[in-house]
Amino acid sequence: MQPDDIFGEFSFDLLGPLEFRTKGQEVPIAGVRQQTLLALLLLDVGKTISGSRLIEGIWGGRAPETAEAQLRICVSRLRRRLADAGLRNVISTESQGYRLNLPESRVDVHRFRGALEHAGRAEADGDAAEAVRLLRAALALWRGPAAEGLTGPLVRAAAARLDEERASALERCFGLELQLGRHHRIVPELTASAAEHPFRERLQSQLITALYHSGRQADALNAYRDMKRRFAEELGIDPSHRLRALEVKILKQNPELKDEDSALSHNAQTRLALLERENASLRAERQRIGRLMARLMGPHGARVRS
Repeated sequence: MQPDDIFGEFSFDLLGPLEFRTKGQEVPIAGVRQQTLLALLLLDVGKTISGSRLIEGIWGGRAPETAEAQLRICVSRLRRRLADAGLRNVISTESQGYRLNLPESRVDVHRFRGALEHAGRAEADGDAAEAVRLLRAALALWRGPAAEGLTGPLVRAAAARLDEERASALERCFGLELQLGRHHRIVPELTASAAEHPFRERLQSQLITALYHSGRQADALNAYRDMKRRFAEELGIDPSHRLRALEVKILKQNPELKDEDSALSHNAQTRLALLERENASLRAERQRIGRLMARLMGPHGARVRS
């Protein structure tokens, strides 16, 4: 691996649509196959990825007989595109496959995960404020759903894991901020996050807790009842025991009310996770259609003629 400062002007982003930038300017990567290839190399930057895995990632179970030859062509074109932007000889051919030779710090995915690790150490050391700062720095790297627009099966699986890591990081961050007494400050963000992830019990619990400690008991109860109705109508389940106990504490105006991890049954967790993935897919599809319509209609709302 070459020194990091050699690559200081380059960055690769997957926490949102795939982007490659040099000196702050985006460099387009043409073609879905090249984009998928680059995404796979970035996810395991510095590691050799076998040709068979790259073929699976690009074509799934529908690889043509000429897939190996097409992969070599795809790698050659990607090398040329990166070289044109100033990154030469960064994709090496190994005996078992291909490797992207870049520092992890040039890829937002790895910066995100590195910041989460540092936040975990700060939290373990009892420094909640520093942990929040690091978690917020990690979350600020996100620009939309991970690898938005790419459809390869391996990329989508990795994107689903990243989206889950982001949601978990949000919960960790809000939980620490509640411990720090920042209830009123985080209500707007919590409201948006709870709406984005309507079936994550801990986010719902954190919103209810923040509303209550902000002096908004009625809003806290309404948030709980909306969640209870949503769970019943769309999942056919009730909130967990801890969330039901949260409602009782609000009604009794218990000053000890605090954020706690929700304990769901395995079946409930599975159903919630499935619905969260479906919800994320629908959001990504709505955004894709919105961008397509914007291109079709042009900047002033007039349909662009081809």
